Amino acid sequence: MNIQELLTIADKVVSKSSGRHLTDLQSDLLKASSENQTYEQFANDRGYCLDYIKKDVGSTLWQLLSQALGEKVTKKNFRQALERYQQAEKFVTYDEKEKQQYFGIYLMFWLFKEAQKNSTTFENRYYSIDAE
Repeated sequence: MNIQELLTIADKVVSKSSGRHLTDLQSDLLKASSENQTYEQFANDRGYCLDYIKKDVGSTLWQLLSQALGEKVTKKNFRQALERYQQAEKFVTYDEKEKQQYFGIYLMFWLFKEAQKNSTTFENRYYSIDAE
């Protein structure tokens, strides 16, 4: 999974869970973390205080992801957590499509049977009118 997919999935799950999107700084930290950058390198590169990045931005990011994914997410395991989520989502999506297909077939069968019932009723009425 490439970094853009990771960012998209992370933003999607956080948005779904909390109703808000990742900030630019949180997204940048996620990207830097995927490139194994330390908090110190990240803070220095962007001109931020290390404590702010580590204790505020990073801590909030991992808490948001943990809450959204239902498991403890850290700087070291976020990639695996997001990949597990993506795999589970694909499975659910496939399962839902399968259910929709079966429902569609069932619905078509039911409509066909109803049409046959209504057709027979109509024909019986038609013939009963002729008989009179």
